[in-house]
Amino acid sequence: MLVILTLGLLPLGVVAILTSIHSARENSAERARQTLARLDDKAERLNELLARTAGTIRAANAAVVAAPPNSQICEVALRRLGTLQAIPGRYALYRTDGQPSCASAGFAPSAARVADPGSDLAIGADGQALRLVLYDDFGRIEGIAEFSRAALRDLTFIPGTSADFDLELLGGGRRMLLRNDYRAVPFVQALSDLAPIGDEGFQLRIRLGAAPVRAVDVLLILLPVLMWLAAALIGWIIVNRLLLQPLGRIQRVVSLYKPGDRPLDLPSLRSPAKEIGELGQAFDQVTRTMARHEADLEAAVERQKRLVREVHHRVKNNLQVVASLLNLHSRGSPNEEVAAAYASIQRRVDALAVVHRNHYAELEENRGVALKSLVSELAANLRASAPAQAAGMQIRLDIAPFHVTQDTAVSVAFLVTEIVEFGMLCGASAVSIVLEAAEDAGAARLTIEADSLVDGFDCDPALAERFDRIVIGLARQLRSALDRDPEHGRYAVRLAVIDRAEA
Repeated sequence: MLVILTLGLLPLGVVAILTSIHSARENSAERARQTLARLDDKAERLNELLARTAGTIRAANAAVVAAPPNSQICEVALRRLGTLQAIPGRYALYRTDGQPSCASAGFAPSAARVADPGSDLAIGADGQALRLVLYDDFGRIEGIAEFSRAALRDLTFIPGTSADFDLELLGGGRRMLLRNDYRAVPFVQALSDLAPIGDEGFQLRIRLGAAPVRAVDVLLILLPVLMWLAAALIGWIIVNRLLLQPLGRIQRVVSLYKPGDRPLDLPSLRSPAKEIGELGQAFDQVTRTMARHEADLEAAVERQKRLVREVHHRVKNNLQVVASLLNLHSRGSPNEEVAAAYASIQRRVDALAVVHRNHYAELEENRGVALKSLVSELAANLRASAPAQAAGMQIRLDIAPFHVTQDTAVSVAFLVTEIVEFGMLCGASAVSIVLEAAEDAGAARLTIEADSLVDGFDCDPALAERFDRIVIGLARQLRSALDRDPEHGRYAVRLAVIDRAEA
């Protein structure tokens, strides 16, 4: 929405901004002209002062020359000179012979008695006074007027205006600083200009600040941006209140819904968009459909579990029946070799039955087959079915609590059965079975030690050869290399176990 508003208002905004900038520049130029116009007023005051001073001195000097001796015209002329000027000054009048006729108290200036006709304007060496010397048409000195820097400072200040400007009088290679109050500030443009003073090449220079852009100009420039922001804000409030908030409420209800819960309890939606209400109804219908499908799936899973339990139960019972029949045939056979063959087959069938029984016991939790209970039960069955010559053989167990898959459990059961039976038939005194954790995670080590596994032990070679082939094949089924130690009569294999977190 912001992109659409931006693209829609961009042409108008650009035109408005350019117009505002052009207007601001024109206003800035006009304010600069108005600011510099103050210089003309100050220069006009100085020029008027000099012109009036020159006229008054010439009139007073003529009156003094025409007056009779010992008259009070000199004091009257000086007093008149002081009252007719805008600022106070000091004056001196001269006779035609170049001698001073009268002067202000304590004022005894030195000047050339003869020069070019007209006036001579000069700034004092210390820059603290401005002196005006008048000469008549014959080049004779008529009078001198001197104004202090402080008086000229007051004269050039216009009441009611700001005093933050620099003002100086330049001429004759000298300068008189009348004001030094300008201070540069950020965002204010410094302006400077010159105005002529008198006819002697003097100039009055001013330096002051004028804001190039006022707050009103900035507001006009930013007005299109503010309009865009206002439009975006209003649009966001409308969309958020009428669209996003109702959708957010629906989203929270849907995200908290779990299969098996009661149907969705949709909140009341206050939105003119009927599609939002229809969306909520669609979610409600979907959850009801999901609930029905979930119930059907749960029923199907339950039926599958019962079927799997029944299959395992029947397989276990069938294996136990076969093992019992083999046991009966073994006991009832008059031939000892046939009985031993029956017993050997019965032990392997019984091993499978033990695996199925343990797998069926762990089926509900799906943790795999527990090797501890499997090997313990298998060892008990092997003791029970041991031949008479192996009745005294011991089976020692040290089994850690590990779980394995059914395929691994079958191979382990057959491996234990083969090695224990080999020990029984070869006259071993004891068989030790140890299951412990391996070095790497997710593995265990099964170690079986027996006297019959030691090199040189007296046993039937044909039986030993068949035993080796079977044990090596079972190790391959376990996908592990068979670690043989003939010196101590020890076999070891590595088993992949089920991690408890995975189980």
